[in-house]
Amino acid sequence: MSRPFLRESSGLVKNATLKDLVMLNVANMGAGLAVFEGISPYIQPGSVLWLTSLLTFLLTLPLVFTYTNLLMRMPRTGGDYVWISRKLNGKVGAVMGVAFAFNMPPYFALSAFFSVSAINLVLYEIGVLNRQPSLVYLSNNVFVNPYGTVTLTQDLLIYALGATAFIIIILINILRPKWGFTLTTVLGFFSVFTLVLAIAVVGLSAGSIRSQLPVFVKEFDLSPTSTSPWSFSWGSTLYMIPFFLSFAYIWLYAGPAVASEAKEGSLKWNLYLGSLITLLTITVPFLEMYVEVGCPTNTAYYPTFTYNFWSLAIFLSHSPILEWVLGLGLIAWNFFVMAFGVVVFARYVFAFAFDRLFPSIFAKLNKFASPVYAHLLDLATTLVFLSLPIISVSGATALYSYTPLALAYLILVSLAGVKVGLQEKSYPLLIGSALSTIIMALMEAEILDPYNNYGFSVVGTSGVNWIATGYILSLVGLGLVTYTLAKVIRKREGIDVDLVYKEIPPE
Repeated sequence: MSRPFLRESSGLVKNATLKDLVMLNVANMGAGLAVFEGISPYIQPGSVLWLTSLLTFLLTLPLVFTYTNLLMRMPRTGGDYVWISRKLNGKVGAVMGVAFAFNMPPYFALSAFFSVSAINLVLYEIGVLNRQPSLVYLSNNVFVNPYGTVTLTQDLLIYALGATAFIIIILINILRPKWGFTLTTVLGFFSVFTLVLAIAVVGLSAGSIRSQLPVFVKEFDLSPTSTSPWSFSWGSTLYMIPFFLSFAYIWLYAGPAVASEAKEGSLKWNLYLGSLITLLTITVPFLEMYVEVGCPTNTAYYPTFTYNFWSLAIFLSHSPILEWVLGLGLIAWNFFVMAFGVVVFARYVFAFAFDRLFPSIFAKLNKFASPVYAHLLDLATTLVFLSLPIISVSGATALYSYTPLALAYLILVSLAGVKVGLQEKSYPLLIGSALSTIIMALMEAEILDPYNNYGFSVVGTSGVNWIATGYILSLVGLGLVTYTLAKVIRKREGIDVDLVYKEIPPE
């Protein structure tokens, strides 16, 4: 019988510090994009977004607790894939691990493509505010809003921008894994700094924002989408919870995925710190908008997409230098997300190959201890999916309906926590994981209720979204095919793949 794992040690080097792990987690949850166009345009009348953000954070604390406890017990490359496959079920872990991981390249590709909406808004707003026709021209003709009417030439330019960014980030990670962590951390600090700066700008404008708002509305020729009287609604506020789940608070896999590369003492608090930073950088902006502007106005103008926390902060800065700093910060958030994605996806592919689920070449390291072929697979997959919006914007945006799959995966992680808690008689882990399982299951049911009509679900009152459903089924199908082929091929080599999942992989 051949040895179960590809080799006796992973070969990866412990390069990741606490700040690297925290920034990976912050990028994973994307607070800066959540207060841009991720959540507010979909506001329900009667909802209070800062309150929803706080409630969502509290609901996800059991999941953070479960992740942290499993992370401390099994700090391995691949993170939650290892926990599910070792502690819950090997077959399920293999299938769902592949399905979950290969949702990443399409998401990062689409994020790269639609990140041009941030460039578009920054150029247009600064151009309008400072009477600079050249910037307005660039926003209207070159870096156009990808959700609008776009020519093939403009589509290709957007593709080239995203592809170039990915190639550069991939090359940095191939040349030095440590540089990949550093790039993510530097982008993270700048992105978070500018978001905090935007919070300060809005805070220092307290008391005068409502009087300045008519100028903003006039400058950008905005029309209210709703003029009906506003009143607080618990139902609407709770209805928005899945938006915050889908866009921010449930994404905890980044730090755990690179755990075997973490330096000593950097694991215990990274998820808590990442979640807390996300809580503050989402909740405070929405709280400022609530206090300084008010829900009736926010509800009326958020759906225009032009009106959001970032655009208002840029407007209120009243300084070309500050406008550009804030604008570059917003744009940086998109590249921050791409940088973390390149680091993390390669680790999942590496883990699959190390377990002999994937061909061994994807666990091969170059002389800099970088999983070079895993990165190249990421690049090839991303470049393919980056072309989808050129074919069909509506079809591409349907691929954002990954949330039901993600919640199903998190239910499995929580169940793994329950099982570990029972085996080790760790009642805190057992209770925390049980709570997490219940909460994630309830959120899954909420999203899959067709009468709720969540845009990121696979079903609504109008019927099944077959593109989104087909996408999720294809991911699970990829996992099934991968596991079946690995089972057959490895058996010929004298390896029982199922036995691999009986052991924790070495570091």
